[in-house]
Amino acid sequence: MGPRSNKKGTFASSVKASKLERRKAVLTPGKSVLIVCEDSKASPDYFERFRKKLRLSTVNVEVCGEECGSDPKSVVDYTKGRKQSVETSTRIDEYDNIFCVVDVDEHSSLGDAVQTARDNNICLVISNPCFEYWYILHFEKTGSSYNSRTELYRKLTKHLKQQYDKSSCDFFDFIYPATQTAIRNSKEILSGQWHNEPDLRQCNPSTHVHRVVECIMDIAAKSRPL
Repeated sequence: MGPRSNKKGTFASSVKASKLERRKAVLTPGKSVLIVCEDSKASPDYFERFRKKLRLSTVNVEVCGEECGSDPKSVVDYTKGRKQSVETSTRIDEYDNIFCVVDVDEHSSLGDAVQTARDNNICLVISNPCFEYWYILHFEKTGSSYNSRTELYRKLTKHLKQQYDKSSCDFFDFIYPATQTAIRNSKEILSGQWHNEPDLRQCNPSTHVHRVVECIMDIAAKSRPL
C-alpha cells in the first residue's frame, strides 16, 4: 500500500499561495507622481519626508525643486517640458499625477503660469501667500489674510515653539500627526470662505497643497497588502 498524501498540508499550501497572490494583486508598482516645487528647500523637503514616512517603496514620488527657476512661469514651463519628454519616451511610463507647486507672493508671472498650466493639463497647486500657510493649518483654521511672509513666519514660529527656518522641514515629525486636521481646515477655508474658487490668486489665505498630500496618501493606502 503506497503512502497516503498529506491532504492537510496540500490544502494549507494552496491557501498560503492564494493569500500571497491576493497580497501581490493590491500592489501598484507602476504608480508615479511628479511634484515640481517653486523653491528648492522647504516644500521639496516636506514632500520627501512625507513620502518616506509612508514608506512608498513601490511608488515613485519624484520631487524637483532645484531644477527649475523660482518664478511660477519657469516652474510650469519646466513641468511642461518634463511632461512632454515622458509622453514621447519609449522607455519611461507616463506619470499618473503631475503637480506644480507655486506661491502667490508678488510674482508677476503667475497669470501666465495659470494659463500655461491649463493649456497643458497640469495641476497647479497654489498657496496664497505662500507654502507655509499649509503648515499653519496643522494648528488652526484661520482665514485672516497675511500682509507678508514675515507675518506668517512669526505665527508659525509660535506654533512650532522654535524659530522657523525655511531651509528645511526638520519639524515634520511634530506636525505630521495633524495632517488630517490640516486637510480638513484647508478644505473648509476653501469652501466656506472662498466658495471653492479654483484660482487662488485673490484668495488670501488659501492653499491647494492638501490635494498633493491626499494623492500621496491614497496611493500609499492602495499599495499596502491586505
